[in-house]
Amino acid sequence: MKNTMTIFTIYIALFSVIGCAPNTNEGQKKPSSNINKLQNKNTTSKKSMVIPINKKTVAVKQVNNFAGTYSVTLQGTLMSITLFTNGDKVTGNFLMNGQQAKITGIVKNLICSGKIVEDETGKTYNFEADRKDDYLNFAFAIPEQNNQVVKLLMKKEVINKTSTTAINKSRNQLLIGTWRYTEVISSGSGQFYSSFSTDYFVKFNQNGSAQIWTGKSAGGTNGITIDSAKPGTVQNAEWYTEGKLLYFVDPSTKSKSSIIYYAEPSRMMLTKGNSKKVYQKIN
Repeated sequence: MKNTMTIFTIYIALFSVIGCAPNTNEGQKKPSSNINKLQNKNTTSKKSMVIPINKKTVAVKQVNNFAGTYSVTLQGTLMSITLFTNGDKVTGNFLMNGQQAKITGIVKNLICSGKIVEDETGKTYNFEADRKDDYLNFAFAIPEQNNQVVKLLMKKEVINKTSTTAINKSRNQLLIGTWRYTEVISSGSGQFYSSFSTDYFVKFNQNGSAQIWTGKSAGGTNGITIDSAKPGTVQNAEWYTEGKLLYFVDPSTKSKSSIIYYAEPSRMMLTKGNSKKVYQKIN
């Protein structure tokens, strides 16, 4: 297999340059010096650690239960990890800008370690993670970057709380998850034919919150190919359903907009006037 960089890797490489998360230990070594820690499954200290959040210092304790959904938004790109546990075994998904990867790991001495495998390419990365209260410290090595270790500090999504707008509102459980719609625009024919496609994403959370963003675009014409991986800005909203209507609520202004929807376990159609868009569930 060629040692090429996928879109998944390109985004992670970018974040590793700008810095993905604050250090969780005083005197912590640089990321590149932690490669052996990822490759060797040594035990780690169980001491409480200090995570700087919003310029405040909060003491937290390590947690053995990794189950849940954790997310962070960096440079306009939403990244989320959903983990499931069965004894000391951990499985889950890593979603970043529409690119998905599978996670498998084992928990030992409060540390979860294992593999990340990209769905599209099959590329594999070593990872290590530990959880402290509602935060997941997730680190993995990128082979294309000389095994540089990337660190993400991700916050667990709370599912037992609802926003003031979402209180007493019903939500169709089939919608919960991440959905993708691909728009394809084409014109001309023969040597003048050209096409351009763009991915659009929406994520509905159990607690009534939602994130909407634009993914990668690609296209071209005769002899010319364009591939843009620039992420769109993540928009936050609240959501609920009433009958055949799906409502989005602006968290700041509380203004509402509605759209007709139809949902199946793996497909969702949104209808507005003469426009019908079919989304595929990806997570």
